[in-house]
Amino acid sequence: MGYGHGVNFMPHHLLDAEEAAQILRMDRRTLICWARLGYVPAHPLGEGKRKLWRFLEHELLEWVEARETEKKRPPASTMKTAIGAHARRTA
Repeated sequence: MGYGHGVNFMPHHLLDAEEAAQILRMDRRTLICWARLGYVPAHPLGEGKRKLWRFLEHELLEWVEARETEKKRPPASTMKTAIGAHARRTA
């Protein structure tokens, strides 16, 4: 069985901070700050304070999609309030 036989490989595009920031439509410095804080999926290269940050395109796109899904979902406290109000009206 050869390498990759029967397996779908998705190419992983490794992006630098400038390229990733363009995809996300944000400032490169903000993206690097978010990477340091662990807010956005990122991969540090090197040791010490000054790291090079690299980003996998598919991880960024999944992260954006997850954030969009969270925005569409109403907060849990609002849902509980709505369910409670409905229960009181129908009781």
